[in-house]
Amino acid sequence: MPGPGFPPLIESRWDTVYGVSVLSFLGYFVGLPLVLVVLLAARIWSQKGPRAAVYQMADRWTHPPILWAATDEAVGAGHGHGKSEFSVGGGASGNW
Repeated sequence: MPGPGFPPLIESRWDTVYGVSVLSFLGYFVGLPLVLVVLLAARIWSQKGPRAAVYQMADRWTHPPILWAATDEAVGAGHGHGKSEFSVGGGASGNW
């Protein structure tokens, strides 16, 4: 006699476990998830999202400058003690 929470025993064969056949098990735990994944993938990959126009070098640039350089800014007095010649500009090599 099975314990509480278990279905009653039936005449079992080698392909059933407590009344669930192998095909039912595979259908529920393999087939349905596989169908859902395939449907979602088909829906997602069938749509093309909005894409920005690609800039071609032959086209005229119509937007304001994106990059900026701080070489035109006035630099205030140095901080700390002593005099310091601090200028904005240059790079790792000291010139651009």
